Amino acid sequence: MSDEFSGRSTLNTNILYVHYGENWLRGSEIVLLDLLQAAKSQHQNVLLWCNSDVLADKARSLGVEVIEDRFVCLGYWTLPKWDFRQFFKLLRKAKKLIREHGISLVHCNNGAPCQWMAPICKLTKIPLLLHLHARYMFRDRLTLLFHGADNIIGVSQAVINIFKSNEFNQQSIGVIYNGINENRILSAHPRDIRAETSASKQDFVMLYVGSLIKRKGVDQLLYAVAKLKAAYPIKLAIVGSGSEEDELRKLAGQLQLEKQVKFFPNSENVANWYSSNADCFISVPSEEVFGLTLAESSIAKLPVITTNIPGVNEIYQDKKHALLVPPKDTTALINAIKRLINSETLRAELAQTAHDHIKENFSLAHQYQSFRHAYHSLSLASNKQKTVQRLFLHCITLLKALVNKSYQSLLVKFSWEKRHD
Repeated sequence: MSDEFSGRSTLNTNILYVHYGENWLRGSEIVLLDLLQAAKSQHQNVLLWCNSDVLADKARSLGVEVIEDRFVCLGYWTLPKWDFRQFFKLLRKAKKLIREHGISLVHCNNGAPCQWMAPICKLTKIPLLLHLHARYMFRDRLTLLFHGADNIIGVSQAVINIFKSNEFNQQSIGVIYNGINENRILSAHPRDIRAETSASKQDFVMLYVGSLIKRKGVDQLLYAVAKLKAAYPIKLAIVGSGSEEDELRKLAGQLQLEKQVKFFPNSENVANWYSSNADCFISVPSEEVFGLTLAESSIAKLPVITTNIPGVNEIYQDKKHALLVPPKDTTALINAIKRLINSETLRAELAQTAHDHIKENFSLAHQYQSFRHAYHSLSLASNKQKTVQRLFLHCITLLKALVNKSYQSLLVKFSWEKRHD
């Protein structure tokens, strides 16, 4: 990877990456690990502060120094909501890390850490980049102090298009699409998915890799297979885990899909699946902000069927890179599957076109260089606003929200239920 700033000025920063998430490796964690690896390859000094054992172990295997902690947010959906003692510990720890490690830039890899990093970054005059992998409600953008970030980066236009007009008039806002790591996708030892699903030569084998949660629409895949099984020899391999797994297994049984559908546990070694002998990759989420597994499957030259929703349709054009169907439209999904079953030529054309498109436009090198630009701009910009000024701006934002009758969005329930965006 070339040094884009060589010959002009060298980006010499000690970067603190902060990530608050579940104890797994999924979209945002994978993207963060790729960024950490790229930064290490460019001899950047990086420090990861996180709350996940799985992420911490993987980062350490890359040679990254990691500090693990128990993270909390005040008034957010995660529990506990009002652990003031731990929250103030995080504030003190953030200040200590910045000073002891000579941190010159902070990269929050999702919205939650911004709540304690924003005030500390203003206090220490350290620039803060906020990297968003999901859409956040207006109330949450206020609660998590997004207005304290100096630069807000979304993984797609779908992430930042929900921002209200002039909501962030003090920040730089942009999009940096995720880069796709070919080493994670291509394997010299692929799974024989046809054998593992007991597929014959005539069977059309579809692959799904991802979380088993409601918004992924895996139930729609089961309904489609149930409608098609009488007329078409078809198989579906579902690789993943999640809160809906038991319900999906139950549904598959009710639809009598024991011979057509097989569930496989979640696996970190997804390359074996992407490189398998499946006929297509299929995923029909009702909401998505990028579609990392979709892009990864295209690198593996699998033709794709997915949904025509914001985030996904920024990556793919219908009938050019993939077949896009309306969300929750089982009839359209069935017709798309039929099209691929009936046309080997279409499968080959979609697979090749999408592969070339993803490889050219969504490379790890391009992603990292885009972040280098962002880091470089932040390191050069002088932080002219003082902490009191930032606090005043945030209060003004809250006041405007109330005046505009958005007060319902600002209510924080003093309940202990667990909710997420």
